[in-house]
Amino acid sequence: MTAEPLAILGGTFDPVHFAHLRCADEVREKLGLETAFLLPGGNPPHRMRPQASNRQRLEMLQLAILDFPHLQIDRRELDREGPSYMIDTLQDLRKEFPGRPVVLVIGQDAANHLHSWHRWQALFDLAHIVVMTRPGVMTEYQPELAKQFLQRECTDVAAISQTEAGHVLALEVTAIDICATTIQSMLRLGRSPRTMLPAAVLDYIFDQGLYLKKE
Repeated sequence: MTAEPLAILGGTFDPVHFAHLRCADEVREKLGLETAFLLPGGNPPHRMRPQASNRQRLEMLQLAILDFPHLQIDRRELDREGPSYMIDTLQDLRKEFPGRPVVLVIGQDAANHLHSWHRWQALFDLAHIVVMTRPGVMTEYQPELAKQFLQRECTDVAAISQTEAGHVLALEVTAIDICATTIQSMLRLGRSPRTMLPAAVLDYIFDQGLYLKKE
């Protein structure tokens, strides 16, 4: 393999905050990549519909990455109609970048529930999976998922560049205790989450009147 692995980190980013940005950039650094992509979900089937619109979440991401030059945005799920299934996104990427290693980056919480994802067994045929671990978050895998992870376990970062898909790699990332629901709650209560997200994103939230009342 000669092309740099293409790494994507999905989420609703409702709103994007420093934990999203730092984790994505830290994984990028540990994998030795020039770029990593943030993938905002359009209509995530496993979560409540985002409060901010697709346009607003995209614009917040565009503001957020101004200070993170090695992060880019992949907007394909925002442009796709219907539920945002990761299997569809990975199939798109595999067609668009034949022969290039693809890396799906997920948190430990998401990894624990990977067996509930649509056609989850097929994900391994399309991408490597990097699980972001952090102290205090335990692995709680369903038996079949645990078997798949054990069979595909990889400890060599370099192996990610040598094949298109199929490895599972655990990477410990810096623990940053920030979540979007906490930011939303603080805003509804009139409290400022200024230390939790880029100033430009917070200014945009106020300008758009986002999260300021309970839906």
